[in-house]
Amino acid sequence: MGPVFVFGHRNPDNDSICSAVAYAHLKNVTDPDEVYLAARLGPVPPETQWVFERFGVDLPEEIPHVRTRVRDAMSADVVSIGVDENLRTAGALMRERGVRALPVVDDEGVVRGLLNQSTLAELYIGETEMLGFEKLPVTVGELAEALGGTVLCGESGTLLKGHVLIGAMEPGTMVSYIRVGDTLIVGDRVRTQPLAIEAGAACIIVTGGSAPEKTVVDLARTRGAAIVTSPHDTYATARLVNLAHAVGGVMDATPLLADPDALLAEVAEDLIESAHREALVVDQDARLIGILTRSNLARGSRRRVILLDHNEVSQSAPGVEEAAVMEIVDHHRVGDIQTVSPILFLNLPVGSTATIVAERYRDLGVSPPDPIAGILLSAVLTDTVLLKSPTTTPLDREVAERLAAQIHTDVTDFGLEMFRARSARSAFSAGDAVSRDLKEYRVGEVTISVAQVETVDAGEYRDRSAELSEALEAFRVRRGLDLAMLLVTDVVKEGSEVFAAGKRRIAERALGIDLTDGSAWMDGVLSRKKQVAARLLEGLGG
Repeated sequence: MGPVFVFGHRNPDNDSICSAVAYAHLKNVTDPDEVYLAARLGPVPPETQWVFERFGVDLPEEIPHVRTRVRDAMSADVVSIGVDENLRTAGALMRERGVRALPVVDDEGVVRGLLNQSTLAELYIGETEMLGFEKLPVTVGELAEALGGTVLCGESGTLLKGHVLIGAMEPGTMVSYIRVGDTLIVGDRVRTQPLAIEAGAACIIVTGGSAPEKTVVDLARTRGAAIVTSPHDTYATARLVNLAHAVGGVMDATPLLADPDALLAEVAEDLIESAHREALVVDQDARLIGILTRSNLARGSRRRVILLDHNEVSQSAPGVEEAAVMEIVDHHRVGDIQTVSPILFLNLPVGSTATIVAERYRDLGVSPPDPIAGILLSAVLTDTVLLKSPTTTPLDREVAERLAAQIHTDVTDFGLEMFRARSARSAFSAGDAVSRDLKEYRVGEVTISVAQVETVDAGEYRDRSAELSEALEAFRVRRGLDLAMLLVTDVVKEGSEVFAAGKRRIAERALGIDLTDGSAWMDGVLSRKKQVAARLLEGLGG
């Protein structure tokens, strides 16, 4: 079924990424039967880059969506057949493995075609005579292999290109049907065998396990003809001759191919409309990696996910409504994520999701490795603004002290070092600032976004207020928002500069500020969730 993806919200902050990585580690330790893979839904914040480098932790990969892909639904344990194998081998393989189709590949595993039951049915139902070898030549050796017979004389590599006849007539009559290069299926008819060779038959197949007389074998050698003995009766031999053809000669050379990372919904449309029931899944070099059947579609595979630091569709990965949400760990208001069945939903009124994850380690009796403790500490401190935010709880402080003690550091010193590293690594970008660590809220028909930047000196942002206001308005228009806001939070002065674009009166009434000059300072405002978003939503009746 693939791994369970563990990720935070879009435009991730430090808490979102660190919590996802730590929780994925915890799940892998406590549930070894599954594979949990941390991921992220956006760029890495500077402080996250710094803390992951400091503790030697690999950053999670960014994923664009969690919609079901072809690789999530396909069968990877696919049975294939070589292009030069014969149809008898193909039929036996289908029966043995219980499959309706066989991808046809070359020696490098590159897909060359598809052989399925419908192809075989069309091939044989429409035929009233032996297929013969005119259109699909076979070698003497391939013919003997299909029959399970023996080459008595002649070269195994000799190519047979003529008709295939059954010697059931009087010898004189039979000879009149034979043309040079034909193959004759015959029993122990001692008169027909030499006459057929003299008439120019390239090969005679002697059925019933009989061996022709030595004079017939000698004649065949003299004329350059081949003799093959078959252990089967004439009827069975005739049927098996048709199966001597190479798969490559009868396969569908233009099967439906699919990219493993293509959206299942898109490929499903092509598969339903296809004459066949299968799509072959190939890599960029056209090598076979799986098969997608209509049965795979019917099973309705969905990607499995665990959500950290959010529980709203608008903040989650695109396609989350199509995914199977297994767990949610969050510290925000309850949103609109819906699940088919009950799940573990850990939602606590604390300052950081990392606090909940750290407590989960403790509840399950697992000690986090020092690098995991380090990134969890960083997440607690960024989300609570060095434990100064009004969202900070006694549990946040307790967890921060415990994690700091484990990695032998001081909470305040570590936090300030991290915020300074963030400022040093971040070149100013108005466009980045207005969309970084972004949360969107909808109340009725009104949509609001609130971005937040935390810094040790808000002066640089105030000096560029005109540039920020312009970028904020452009962002609002692009996203179709009623109000776009930016909080520049100064962790040293313990307050925030508030910028707004659009329906600024909503922000002015809710926050009691004047945005005539484009921005306003709010002393003591550190928490977007409790001190800004909650008041905005309350003002709108949400």
